[in-house]
Amino acid sequence: MDTPEEKRASPRTDLHQVVRFERTASESGLMEEEPTQGVGRDISPEGASLLTDCALQPGEILKLHVPIEAERASVPVISQVRWTQRTRNGFRVGLQFLA
Repeated sequence: MDTPEEKRASPRTDLHQVVRFERTASESGLMEEEPTQGVGRDISPEGASLLTDCALQPGEILKLHVPIEAERASVPVISQVRWTQRTRNGFRVGLQFLA
């Protein structure tokens, strides 16, 4: 069986933490006022993936609140949804950091 070619520029680190996010822009122009959350799967300097029950669309811009365990705080990071994949319990989402 062929495996897909790896496209990541940096290796990912496992991230098994709750990550809150806010939808800031989408193709529909609708914004979500309430922050929602997912469970981080992995993270790198360029992006991350997470599991969520929120049906995000490629191109949407999110404001992630990535937890910093040592500080008991979170860092806001702007990201763009690059891909989504339906799972049994929701969606796995690939994100690219923009700033």
